[in-house]
Amino acid sequence: MNQELAGSITELVVGVALAYSLLLSIGLTGYIGYKPHRASFKANNYELVIVSKANEKVQRSLIESIKYHVSRFGHVTLVVDEGAPLLNTLRYFKGVKLIVVPSNYRRDLMGKGRALNYFVEHFVSPDKWYVFIDDDNLILDDSFLYEIPYYEANGFVAGNGILLPRPGKSKMAYAMDWIRYIDDLTLYRFFTGLLGKPLIGLHGELLIVKGAVLKEIGFNNRSLTEDFRFAIELVKRKYKTWQSNTRISIKSPNSIRDLMIQRGRWFKGLISDIKYSPTPMKLIVGFRSFAWVLNSIISIMFFPVLIYLGLVWYILPGSLYYFASYTYGVIRSKEPYLFFLIPIFGFIEASSRIYGLIEVSDFIVIDKN
Repeated sequence: MNQELAGSITELVVGVALAYSLLLSIGLTGYIGYKPHRASFKANNYELVIVSKANEKVQRSLIESIKYHVSRFGHVTLVVDEGAPLLNTLRYFKGVKLIVVPSNYRRDLMGKGRALNYFVEHFVSPDKWYVFIDDDNLILDDSFLYEIPYYEANGFVAGNGILLPRPGKSKMAYAMDWIRYIDDLTLYRFFTGLLGKPLIGLHGELLIVKGAVLKEIGFNNRSLTEDFRFAIELVKRKYKTWQSNTRISIKSPNSIRDLMIQRGRWFKGLISDIKYSPTPMKLIVGFRSFAWVLNSIISIMFFPVLIYLGLVWYILPGSLYYFASYTYGVIRSKEPYLFFLIPIFGFIEASSRIYGLIEVSDFIVIDKN
């Protein structure tokens, strides 16, 4: 290997290693330093909202979510498109306020963002809080209801829960999905919670927002990732956020293909929308996204070269974070053989981002049954 190439590889590896050391420090600070506050009483000025395509791909998970939340909270608002395949079935559920988005409404918008914008324009009250969940979500506790009064009194306008995967049909996808839980306890906890600024975005699952801010911002922009675009607007306006102690159960993809489609859409949406964000957000999101891909590619494709150059120690911080996260996912999956496939997990995640950039151009609903 010539000296110039070796020097270039060394600079790249050291740069990525330093990036990951910084990210790990930030994540550890969030994990240790943040704990959400709560009042002594529950909020009653809230509305629980499910937005769904309401088609055959989500039928079982949607019905499960409706029944679960009506039983637990007594009510739920369901927003679906006109002509949705399950529309007639959904009309007869008790405890459900059904809102139908007209087919001629804002065709310039897409997917969930279009339905959300219709709901905000026509049904949101400034003095209420709105709790948005996806059609596969199950809210596991009511901590967020005790938190809303405290954070409302202290000028906060939005919050997010902690994602907790539950198994789909693919054990591998389920094991991989636990990285989202670990990220929530570290990086998201630091930015959304400790810092009070969602500089790496927000989840659409258990997105808690004050009605007045919803009316001000809305979901007026065409986006594959409406939750990330909404976070951009919160940051631009210097609004404060918190991370709730509430866990929200999310259904893991039923196949690796679905996982790649899902991750690909997120990445394509993020890359498409990041240009609208303030400079600090551009730097943090871009830095995190591309450093992750580079770390995965370097670790997998150039491992023998790293050994030859004596650079393996530099990639350990980032590699250990993801190795530990995936190992935790394997333990939760109760499938020990997946431990030997962990090196492939990073390759799949990195490949999904490339797939998203090339193939994804519209809002895609994966199979959640």
